[in-house]
Amino acid sequence: MRNLNHKQRALLKVIEKLEEKGTSSKFMLVKTLFLLANEENVGRLIKFYNFFPYKFGPFSNVCYTDLSILEREGYLMENEKHLALTLKGRGAVNSISSPLALKIKRVINKFNSDHEIKEYVYKNYKEYTIKSEIIPHAEKREIFSGIYTIGYEGKDIDAFLNILIKNEINLLIDVRKNAFSMNFSFTKNKLMNYLEKTGIKYIHTPELGINGELREGLSTINDYQNLFKKYEATTLIDNYEHIIRIAGLGKEKRVALMCFEANKNMCHRGVIANYIEKNNGVVTHI
Repeated sequence: MRNLNHKQRALLKVIEKLEEKGTSSKFMLVKTLFLLANEENVGRLIKFYNFFPYKFGPFSNVCYTDLSILEREGYLMENEKHLALTLKGRGAVNSISSPLALKIKRVINKFNSDHEIKEYVYKNYKEYTIKSEIIPHAEKREIFSGIYTIGYEGKDIDAFLNILIKNEINLLIDVRKNAFSMNFSFTKNKLMNYLEKTGIKYIHTPELGINGELREGLSTINDYQNLFKKYEATTLIDNYEHIIRIAGLGKEKRVALMCFEANKNMCHRGVIANYIEKNNGVVTHI
């Protein structure tokens, strides 16, 4: 049997309880998970799903990935747009803790249909409806341009997208030398696909990256400072046209410069930001 993680077991438990009520649609599932995260604080018990505004309100790519994995491995099936556990799936939910099971039961008992949970979520979490295709929207307000930086370390793709959308980013510039990650959601093609589905354009600028071998053996702040001094004196000078391009785009769009590290002071995107600020630009770190 596959060694399921805690959130996958919780996902199966939610499906089991929704199935008992005859309400196990994917829409109901995702909105239930969203309320578990936001009203029951399930993330304090286990590592849980994150969400971002999408076509039908709050959505989780990671949840849908888990559904595909669990269906492929025989834990669940989809029948006429409703999810159902297999015998294997039912056997996997027995280890759910009592506090978590209680939270799941509490949320599920509140709603009897997709319509009920949609009305509740859309009324109480309007910030997650800004990209919804099932409600009318007011005319789009003016969005001011600017330059931001972000690192994806410690974030899943859903938390990452949520930050970008909340900050109204419409262009992400990837400044990694090699747009590959052990977190496959952040490899170039996958990331580009996720971004474009939310209306965010993607540009890869490897010319502003740092070769991986130059980071080997770095352990102290002094090591990083020496690397970044060399980077500013060489790579940034040699690729000044890309800095000019970024500064120009930042006057037209809301641009986010992206690399891996959570701390911009341990990442070369911070050096790029400082370089732009020295030339009368303004950069915000998110």
